[in-house]
Amino acid sequence: MKKKEFKNGVVYLGDCQEVMETLDKNSVEVCVTSPPYNLCKRYSNYENSKTSKSMTEKYDKWYDDDMPEWEYQGWQQSVIHSLMRVCASSIFYNHKVRFAWHNRNVFRSESNLHHPMQWLAKFPIWCEIIWDRCGIGNPSRRYHIQEERVYQIQKPRKWSNDLGLTNIWKIPPSRNDGHVCTFPEKLVENCILPTTEEGDTIIDPFLGAGTTAVVAIKHNRRFIGIEKDEEYFNLACKNIAKAEEENTEKVLDTSPRV
Repeated sequence: MKKKEFKNGVVYLGDCQEVMETLDKNSVEVCVTSPPYNLCKRYSNYENSKTSKSMTEKYDKWYDDDMPEWEYQGWQQSVIHSLMRVCASSIFYNHKVRFAWHNRNVFRSESNLHHPMQWLAKFPIWCEIIWDRCGIGNPSRRYHIQEERVYQIQKPRKWSNDLGLTNIWKIPPSRNDGHVCTFPEKLVENCILPTTEEGDTIIDPFLGAGTTAVVAIKHNRRFIGIEKDEEYFNLACKNIAKAEEENTEKVLDTSPRV
């Protein structure tokens, strides 16, 4: 297991469950994460389909994301169980409804639908948040889908909604060089600012480009990040180092002059 320590936290390269087994119970305040969605991209024949060039290029860069659905859902439940042990407060879990009508969807249900509640229903869900992505999705024969969900699992220990947030968040998606599916910093802020205080620790077991850690740094929180892909691990470390440098410069700029 490889790790890199920073002033404000640590990033692990490895399997998230193996790493979380080494963490103490209630050792972090909250989790903010977005796991792989199990899109089964390898079953699509993009050369002979109507998939756009940009989407084809995006999927070509995708990591392995093609587990049997029953295995995927069981894995996600196991990860959440681990998070409930290490988190003293809420788990913010970003996912979406997946329709399984396409010929790439070799793992289907009778409804041709995979909904996060199929594996989340037995967890203590405190709030269901609708993330309005403020755009139009991919062309299809259904209404354009422009929302995802953020499930807040477990009641927060701390709460101060000075932002006046409702459970509908209008936040455009973000882009990050080197990663195909980052989530925006504003989404992380909406999760951690009402439920944590300065100095609290935030965990993200699917760190990706490091957005959760970067936002934690900007708001004087600590972080634990876990990423199993070495390329993304290196990208996250790069982004975190940059955020810490910028945060240090910001502190120096606002320090009183003597």
